[in-house]
Amino acid sequence: MRFSATYSVLLIIAVFVSVAIGQGDNFPVLQGPYLGYKPPGETPVKFPFDFLPEGYRLHSAPAFTPDGEEVYFSAMDFSVRFSEKIFVMRMSGGTWGLPEVAPFSGDFFDGSPSIAGDGSCLFFSSARTRDQKKRSETGKRNIWFVKRGGDGWSAPEPLGFQTPEWQNGSDLSDEGNLYFDSKDIYRLAFDESTQSDPVKLGKAINSEHTELHPCIAPDERFLIFYSSRPGHFGESGGDLYISFKNEDGDWRPAVNMGETFNKGHLSTSFPRLSPDGEYLFFLKLVSVPWKAEVYWVSTKALLAEEFYKQGEK
Repeated sequence: MRFSATYSVLLIIAVFVSVAIGQGDNFPVLQGPYLGYKPPGETPVKFPFDFLPEGYRLHSAPAFTPDGEEVYFSAMDFSVRFSEKIFVMRMSGGTWGLPEVAPFSGDFFDGSPSIAGDGSCLFFSSARTRDQKKRSETGKRNIWFVKRGGDGWSAPEPLGFQTPEWQNGSDLSDEGNLYFDSKDIYRLAFDESTQSDPVKLGKAINSEHTELHPCIAPDERFLIFYSSRPGHFGESGGDLYISFKNEDGDWRPAVNMGETFNKGHLSTSFPRLSPDGEYLFFLKLVSVPWKAEVYWVSTKALLAEEFYKQGEK
C-alpha cells in the first residue's frame, strides 16, 4: 500500500517524537506472548500494566494483534483536557519494547483501540475533524479506522456516518459486523469501502441508562459491555454485562457478570478479547482521579451455566 508524501513525513516525525518512558533502565524485561505473563484460569487475575509514559493513566484494555507481536492501548494525562493518545508496544526478538505513540495518533484526542480478528483494520475513536486539520472544540469523538499495509498502517479514515452522541468503543466480529457505542450499543455491517446504516440494538442489550464499550465474540456468540443501570456492584459506576445469542439469532436479556468480575472496585469497563478469543481483558477503576488496573480471565469462565440461566429469566 502506498502512503501519500505528506503522511509519510508525518509517520517519520511521529516515530521520532513518540512518547516513551524516559528512564529506559527502569523498564522491565518483558518477553514472550502476552508480555510474558502466565495465562489465567477461570477467575480474573491482574494483568500488570504499569509501564506507562510519565503522567499518563491507562484508559483502555490492551488490544493485541493476531501475531501477538504488537499491543495497542490508550492512555490519558487527566490533568490536561483532551490529552488521550493511542500507544503501541512491539515485540522484537521475543522482547517487548517501550511504549510509543502510535503513528496515526497523538494530536486529536484518540482512544479505545480495537483490532479486527484478521489484523487487517484497527478501529479507534477520535475527536479529529474529517479533514484531520484540527480537533473538535467539544472533544466529541467518532469512530475511525486504519488499514494494515505491509509493515505499517494507512492514513486514518472515518466511518461514513455520525450519531447524535459521542462514539467511543467499537469491536468487529468475524461476521463483518462492527459493534460500537453512542450512549447505547449499535451494530453495522462493515467493509473497508462501504458501511451500512447503524442499527440500535434492542431492549435485551440497551436500557434507559448508559451502555458503552461493546466487546463481541468473533462468532457473535456473546456480547459484553459496560452499563450504568441500577444494581451494579461498582461503588460509584457501572458493571460489565453479558448477553448470549439464541439459536434464532436474537439476543437474550443481558445479565450482570457478577461479583467475581465487578465487586470491590469503583467501576468495571473496557472489555476486550484476545485475538484468538481465549482470554478476556478488562479494566477495574481503583481510585479517582482515574487509576485503573487491567485484569484478564479465560473465556471459559464466560460459558458458565449461571450466565445462561440468568439470561433465561
